[in-house]
Amino acid sequence: MRNIVITTLILLSTSSLFAENQRTFNTALKVSTLGVGFDISTPINDKISARFNLNGASYTDTQEDGDNEYEGTLELLTAGILVDYYPFENNFRLSTGAYYNGNGFTGSIYPTNKTLISINENEYTTADIVSLDSKITFDTVAPYFGIGWGNDANDKGWGFTFDLGAMYHGVGKANLTANVLNMNLENQIASDLVLEEENVNEELKKFKFYPVVSLGVNYTF
Repeated sequence: MRNIVITTLILLSTSSLFAENQRTFNTALKVSTLGVGFDISTPINDKISARFNLNGASYTDTQEDGDNEYEGTLELLTAGILVDYYPFENNFRLSTGAYYNGNGFTGSIYPTNKTLISINENEYTTADIVSLDSKITFDTVAPYFGIGWGNDANDKGWGFTFDLGAMYHGVGKANLTANVLNMNLENQIASDLVLEEENVNEELKKFKFYPVVSLGVNYTF
């Protein structure tokens, strides 16, 4: 009988210890300036949680300015590994980490017979080029810092999550190409494209940080 009691106490103690140490996970669905997102986080201790975040979206728009047609596509794709620190006895958190950054922009300008297209302040007609194409990329690895609310995997049940921060994606790099028709102007156009790229890259230096604002719902299980 004594052995049965001891064995039972050991089993209850082990079961209680396992229940206390059982890992919990928090999942979240979000809409943000990074696109539609998904979070999964788990606590490291009472104050710190590890979080994986995945976001993506694609947006294409076509507009006409005068007789020129502009077409652009914004591609958003990020995957981050973050650490959330909860300094108080609530869901407020400080977040830091890094993202794989696949965000970028591609666009084209199509002139018509009625208009001229300017490259490095030199004007060309549709007899010279068919289109001017652009591609803008940023650093592949982007550090992140922000504040937020929610995603605390220590509190089970439903909740909401909010993020406000910035991702440092570095200085964007522009790549300009032209679909040239007039081969006599090919070298001149190539030279103008190099100088135009430098002008665009100079402007992109003003936008080293990408703002991150997100809102969503989460559930801890």
